[in-house]
Amino acid sequence: MRQNQVKWGAILSYILIIFNTLYGLFITPYILGCIGEGDYGVYKTISSLTSALMVLDLGIGGTVMRYVAKFKAAKEDEKIPNFIAMNLVQAAILCGVIGIAAAGIYTTIDNAYAATFTTDQIAKAQDLFIGLIVNMMFHVMENVINGVITGHNRFMFGNGVKVVRLLLRILLVIILLQFFADSLVIVLIDLGVTIVFLLVEVWYIRKKLGVKIKLTKWEKTLFMESGKYTALMFLTSIAAQVNNNLDNVIIGALSGPAFVTVYSFGLLIFGMFEQLSTSISGVMLPTVSNLLAKEDGMGEVENLVVRTGRIQFMLLGAALTGFFCIGKDFIRIWLGEGFDDVYIITLILMAPALFELCVNVCLSILRAKNMLSFRTVTLFASTILNAVVTVLAVRYWSYIGAALGTAASFIVGSLIVMNIYYYKKLGLNMLRIYRRILSGTWICLLIAGTGLYLFNYVFHGSLWSFAAGVMVFGSLFVTGMWLFGFNQEERRMLKIGGNKND
Repeated sequence: MRQNQVKWGAILSYILIIFNTLYGLFITPYILGCIGEGDYGVYKTISSLTSALMVLDLGIGGTVMRYVAKFKAAKEDEKIPNFIAMNLVQAAILCGVIGIAAAGIYTTIDNAYAATFTTDQIAKAQDLFIGLIVNMMFHVMENVINGVITGHNRFMFGNGVKVVRLLLRILLVIILLQFFADSLVIVLIDLGVTIVFLLVEVWYIRKKLGVKIKLTKWEKTLFMESGKYTALMFLTSIAAQVNNNLDNVIIGALSGPAFVTVYSFGLLIFGMFEQLSTSISGVMLPTVSNLLAKEDGMGEVENLVVRTGRIQFMLLGAALTGFFCIGKDFIRIWLGEGFDDVYIITLILMAPALFELCVNVCLSILRAKNMLSFRTVTLFASTILNAVVTVLAVRYWSYIGAALGTAASFIVGSLIVMNIYYYKKLGLNMLRIYRRILSGTWICLLIAGTGLYLFNYVFHGSLWSFAAGVMVFGSLFVTGMWLFGFNQEERRMLKIGGNKND
């Protein structure tokens, strides 16, 4: 049951990534065409402004998931209802903090945008801001409930809800914007969908999981312990927010907005690349918690890191290899001429992140063992390194320098320092893990990449040749994995036989 939940939870995560990608490629232009550039610009400006406040949710959903999974693994289910109630109280307090912060920001909107917005646009911005803040408050409460569901290892329902939710949002946007071409409609759709699915999730944990939320006592020790974990998640979120926006801020200040536009497309592709790894690692915390509760838990955890790492390397390695071979054609077909540097930027970002993303299940181990402190410090140190290198390099190589700064922070912080930490503190032999991950897979990528490169050398430049190249690469890679890439366990999972050992 648990294995099926993890497997289907990961599959649904990949389906969600596909739908989100399609949404960005097709629905966003539709929205722009319906409401116009001016209204869309106001909407994006205010949504970006409010998204900065999301860091205030302190990662409370991740905290709930971690502790619910811990209680389940320790057979302490009776603690769950009271713990959830405590976190709902904490979430309510956070909503109050968000409301106070939002009230202060609301009073500055007219002055902040007086020089660039019309009077009507400022009024619209204020309405949008109120709707987005109310939606954010409901989202904070929903994070707690979703943490309960994922902590119970019910990833099929949790991720299934996200897929249905996105499809419903797309359907409502397409239909309602035909009758009401207004950005406020989008905000109201999001608010309505959030409330509906919050109620659905509350019903699920009561009726299907049998969890009745009840505050029987205030457990100060547990609250303080979970509070420390939440604070570390909060600091991690801040570091991630800074890292995600740092390059664009520096490029905009030193090179200009046109350079930011080019760099942002590289970040967009890299973001999709990163998402491929989170689909599996995001559903692993309950499984890791259960394994660590066993006497020989770390041995089984290492095998889990290898199993998931091989799957992620197949996906991420294929994405990186394919982009290396035909990425230039993809960018020209998608963006047109003048964006060739997006190819270089994306490769610089993707390459050093590959091996760190393959073993990001290790983050679930740190969460399960409440050992996030060192990683949080490492993230902040990496952010400082990124800032220093980026400021120096942008002056000479513009956005290429920014990409190099981010790559340097990845290599030093995530790849070198954290792998040493995993070895020293968790006892994970990272060299052995990477060897097992690469076993049989790298040669299949090399063969498929060589075939794609030769094909693209002869046929390139059109949408049809690009599509054919993708099929050539996919066919060669799948055939290679089928013949000699998959190990015995993977063949057993796929029910294709074979005797190859790991």
